[in-house]
Amino acid sequence: MHNDRNQAPQLLGEQFSDYRVDLQQRPDGGLLLRLRDNQSRRLLTTWAIPASEWRDPTRLNNFIERIRRDLLTAEGRPLQEDQVDCFRKRIELQTFNPGQGRHRQRKIVVAGERLRAMAAHA
Repeated sequence: MHNDRNQAPQLLGEQFSDYRVDLQQRPDGGLLLRLRDNQSRRLLTTWAIPASEWRDPTRLNNFIERIRRDLLTAEGRPLQEDQVDCFRKRIELQTFNPGQGRHRQRKIVVAGERLRAMAAHA
């Protein structure tokens, strides 16, 4: 299933309504996303979204989760219970195999018990 050209920008605008969202089309068909603080208009983050990622609903959702995680980490705010899930979610990463011209799934990494214990004591 593919998103139409307007669905991804609309969804990103809805998901990050607390921020000023700036989207630009890239020559390769991807999007460049910049999030700014609504009040000071300070640039908070910039992301390049490949076309294959914004056109696939599952990968777009995973992308949104990664941005949320990065924003929470950068802001250094205490996590609320409903925000913890985005840190536990498994995200599939794509790896390029040189010489084969294809992407393959990478091993999925999830924070282990040791890392959670370290975070609890911090």
